[in-house]
Amino acid sequence: MRPLPSSGPTLQHFLLRAELLKAYRAAVRATRPLPDAATRRETLDWLRGDIERLKGVTSLDALRSNLSSFNRNLKIMIPNVALTGGTETAKLVGRGGRRTV
Repeated sequence: MRPLPSSGPTLQHFLLRAELLKAYRAAVRATRPLPDAATRRETLDWLRGDIERLKGVTSLDALRSNLSSFNRNLKIMIPNVALTGGTETAKLVGRGGRRTV
């Protein structure tokens, strides 16, 4: 059996990426109460941009820093989203389509 090349991602990389995806999913769920589909789409695009920006990052320190920054932004965002209230929630169809229920 050949040893794995040391230049590839380590277990820590996969664990940090999993934590980032978990935080992203929590952020997506947190945007559900937004009553306006356009506002929700803009918020989701902003969150997705933060995650996609990290695609090529391999430094564990940079990933940890970005994870803590993302979580900090999420903690700030969640109470503000809850304040929007509204009885009608916006449903998104696909990546760019919008409809309201």
